[in-house]
Amino acid sequence: MWTDAPIAPAACRTSLPADARIDELPTPVVGTLRVSNPGGTPLLLLEGALLDGGWQHRVVTRSVLVDAQGQRDVHVACVEQNRWAGGKIQRLARHRAPLAVRGALHGLRAETPGRGTEVDQSDVWRRVSRYERDLGNSPTSSLVDLQNRQAAELAAILSTTRPLYGQRGVLIGAAGHPVLLEVFDDPQTLVEQWEALLSAVALDARLAPPQPTPGRRARAFVQRLTAAPVRSTSMGGRAVALDADADKLLSARGIALGNRLLHLAAVNAKHQFVLAA
Repeated sequence: MWTDAPIAPAACRTSLPADARIDELPTPVVGTLRVSNPGGTPLLLLEGALLDGGWQHRVVTRSVLVDAQGQRDVHVACVEQNRWAGGKIQRLARHRAPLAVRGALHGLRAETPGRGTEVDQSDVWRRVSRYERDLGNSPTSSLVDLQNRQAAELAAILSTTRPLYGQRGVLIGAAGHPVLLEVFDDPQTLVEQWEALLSAVALDARLAPPQPTPGRRARAFVQRLTAAPVRSTSMGGRAVALDADADKLLSARGIALGNRLLHLAAVNAKHQFVLAA
């Protein structure tokens, strides 16, 4: 995917600077971590980013911007049910969450398809357990450990797939239908996220027979997204949260800095991979 917006100097980074920290709270809680960014560039933590370490592995529930020389508490969900002990510091893992977990982050469920709710921690754990049933157990039911085991095989499958020059986003189809769209403000961010993004979807795609997605379905998905009404909400600091979920066939979330869209993620709210639990 390409956009007609001019390419401006990078407004943020998605990799964790050496002097930045992701910590448990002084009294650890499942749903919150504290991020400190003493550097001179804002840090963008992406929806679905996995965090490795701390008292248990977590996933970022929606994209959030930590201002330069700033600190903020970030909402997360647990993806390691059977551990509640360890060190204080978290690290950004190499992977992004697969589709069923992304669906849980949008509050999408098979019993109420197309209608998002708040993140339900029990639902996140159910979906991690589903991957364990298909791909093998982890001693602590850790999604991070599970994806680490699959990483080499998935990297080999995706080794010949790279973004094109100037590409800022990607629409991925699976099982015959569009399933995930992500767009970034800078082509380099897509390059940096490419392997993590595609390998997460490939984890799901391996669990179903291959089936091409027709171009007409891809175009229809984009048309529905561009026509969807968008709500904007202050996130504190300079960032604004964007939500588009009135169309029951998709759920989209984004983050903007002024008029500049930093990241947009849209999932097919009725896709079998997004609803799987």
